[in-house]
Amino acid sequence: MTSASAAPVGGYLTTREIAERLGGTPQHVRQLIKSGRLQAIDIAKGRGRPRFRIAQAALAEFLRDAAVNYPSEEVA
Repeated sequence: MTSASAAPVGGYLTTREIAERLGGTPQHVRQLIKSGRLQAIDIAKGRGRPRFRIAQAALAEFLRDAAVNYPSEEVA
């Protein structure tokens, strides 16, 4: 079990919480992290498998970068 001091305070989400917001799975979120598309921190401190936490600002940046911008249609 991770001590409270090792976990980030406020504004951080788990891979499950991010998955719920994106409509995907925690596995997909971990793939996004490993590919570098979504920034995260690992609070596992090198013990066992990673335990990622994602800042809300990192999620906002990911969504902004992933947004599809359609060209505006000119009205004739």
